[in-house]
Amino acid sequence: MTTHKTNEEISEKPKDSFLDKPNLKGDWLNFYFLILLYTFQGTTSGLSYAFPIILQNTKFVTYNDQAILSFVLWPFSFKLLWAPIVDALYLRWIGRRKSWYIPIQLLIGILFLIFADNIDNWLPVSGKPNLNMIVCVLFLINFLAATQDIVVDSWALSLLKKNNVSYSSTCNSTGIAFGLYIGSVCPILLSSEYFCNKYLRFTPDEGGILTIRSFLLFWGIVFLFKERNSEFKEDDDQIKIDIIQSYKMLWNIFKIKHMKLLLMAILTSMIGLCTSESVTNLKLIDAGVSKDDIMVITTAMFILKMCLPIFVTKYTTGPKPISLYLKMMPIRYRKRTF
Repeated sequence: MTTHKTNEEISEKPKDSFLDKPNLKGDWLNFYFLILLYTFQGTTSGLSYAFPIILQNTKFVTYNDQAILSFVLWPFSFKLLWAPIVDALYLRWIGRRKSWYIPIQLLIGILFLIFADNIDNWLPVSGKPNLNMIVCVLFLINFLAATQDIVVDSWALSLLKKNNVSYSSTCNSTGIAFGLYIGSVCPILLSSEYFCNKYLRFTPDEGGILTIRSFLLFWGIVFLFKERNSEFKEDDDQIKIDIIQSYKMLWNIFKIKHMKLLLMAILTSMIGLCTSESVTNLKLIDAGVSKDDIMVITTAMFILKMCLPIFVTKYTTGPKPISLYLKMMPIRYRKRTF
């Protein structure tokens, strides 16, 4: 005797859930799309890691100037303050995420073009650079990039199937690392006459393959005219909440005991590493190491950063995704101390 399930019984079964085993079959396009979004985001932020080395190499910048330049990355530390606004306000006919993503991408492209048009004056071949203007433009770019990060992180929750949401961290790590490499290492190496003649050219020539200006101009055009990917789904079916409700929800999350512990760990984890990671390259330049050699070494590290998330995903997608982080951080501190 055979039994047949009714349509109601079939429809009640969820298509996917957080409890199902992750499987990217049918989700690969969304997976690669997320990596692309994070790559663009990392490219914009990469300039903030390239300019300290570029400026230090000019010998006209002090460590006090470098400290001022480090403020350009602060928007990523405080983006939680305006995240509820980004989540609550949007135009339904455009989409919850695209209402923010598209105009932000256009503004970033415009800032890149403005930066490209003035970079030769703000960063002369000889003479003190215009640090104030460089800091202002980079701060605005990072403010937009941090807001874009809020959008993409939220978009990932609806773009991937529920059982594949854990892969969003892999997309983040791989895409951001690749973007940071493009934005920080490529403009330095590809504008270097020494590097291009030694590794990329068959016959030596003057100057690099590109200049900082042409790099900024290229990416400004890319950000302005790239495909808007309107075919990718949005999450407009979610319940709409206002800004006050959004901030209340955020505050309720902060009051969770385990969230307090996590926030404390995140806020204090980098205290023992920030000095060595931010000053090491600058000290190497002062010691006579060329910025090209530093970037070649950095390239190897970026390759590791891009590939490692793919192999450790199976250890970070289970019920205890932070366990690997907690085990590795003491080792990282010990190595830095050594």
